[in-house]
Amino acid sequence: MLPGTDRRIAVLETELTRVRAEFEAALDAVPPDRLHKAPPDHWTPAQIIWHVAKVERGLARLFERLDAALPANSTVPPGPRTESVLKLLDKDNFLDRSRKIAAPEAIRPPAPTEIDLAAERARWTDGRAQFLAAMRNAGPRLSLFRHPHPVFGPYDGWQWSLMIARHEERHLLQLHEVVASTV
Repeated sequence: MLPGTDRRIAVLETELTRVRAEFEAALDAVPPDRLHKAPPDHWTPAQIIWHVAKVERGLARLFERLDAALPANSTVPPGPRTESVLKLLDKDNFLDRSRKIAAPEAIRPPAPTEIDLAAERARWTDGRAQFLAAMRNAGPRLSLFRHPHPVFGPYDGWQWSLMIARHEERHLLQLHEVVASTV
């Protein structure tokens, strides 16, 4: 942990890193001939990566805008306790794959043939760096961020930060499902 880093930020970074490592290992294990295949009405592994990269980069830019819009003398409420920061989204049950959640049009991937997976993986990596920088820069001001999630309603910056990890976990489960069904 960097000196002066909010302990909650460090906990979120650890969780984001854990989930990303699992996702990358699973993606690396997908046979190359199945990276652009999926059953009808499902996303291919390449489309999944396009989507998660797009979401994370978009959220990083949102954090940057929200933080820049805060008055310099804003009073920051205490926010969640460190021990509860990883439970902020438990009520939303992100990992319940029995419930289909349709992505808004702006973050639906293009056709598999239009996706360069190597380029998307690079964007995914760059998006993570951009997101972590925005989260670190905001620090406790995450408590002041407000933005609606299209399914779950208004989230603050802490919830959005954890959402990136839970969103990736949900799509990691989707990746496993798609790969298993394209044997």
